Amino acid sequence: MIEGNGINLDYIYNDMGETLNGERNKSGIRDWCRQVGLIDDYQQISWVKRISEDPKIRMYLIRPKDRGSVGVCGFTDIDHLNQRAEFSCYIFTNEQGKGYATKALQTLFKHGFDDLNLNMIWGETFDGNPAVDLFTKKLGMLLEGTRRNFYYKKGKFLDAHLLSISREEFRNVSLPSVIEFNPYDAHQLCDDALDFSKQKVLPKEQKPCKTAAKL
Repeated sequence: MIEGNGINLDYIYNDMGETLNGERNKSGIRDWCRQVGLIDDYQQISWVKRISEDPKIRMYLIRPKDRGSVGVCGFTDIDHLNQRAEFSCYIFTNEQGKGYATKALQTLFKHGFDDLNLNMIWGETFDGNPAVDLFTKKLGMLLEGTRRNFYYKKGKFLDAHLLSISREEFRNVSLPSVIEFNPYDAHQLCDDALDFSKQKVLPKEQKPCKTAAKL
């Protein structure tokens, strides 16, 4: 298990093929995948078996620390020689819009750069995918280019957009998170600051009191 900020990435077990297949075939997920048509249970079970055997693939269940699985993410086409991999992620349809993808990919990318020694993580998405804003604005990925009319889905050609982020770029990205202080600690901090109010100077280690701080 890989631990992140409010999110854990857990291993996918062989008996989960049918469960994942039900989500993967929903239009809110299938529309943004390369698959053509529906995936049957045999194909999904074979995929789950493959990821446990293929060293070029590492896929994980996305588990918030206070509940069950909400999606899947991981790396495919891991190339250790060139230190790069393609990422993949989808959130179950009834769990979308809750910020799970951002936290999951933050955790996944950190794992890739720190533990798998990757230098570059890349991905591909279709024209119109609302997740592009997540990739570029929240994760700091760069849009490298567009493959015009690259895929044919639902009776029309779609452009494919290539995105990537390097190890150095990821470490320089300012990813917002909130640290919650114990209310007593916050109250005590205010009291400590007031003790020095007559001097109009706060101790060097002290900051004006707040109940939360952004990193």
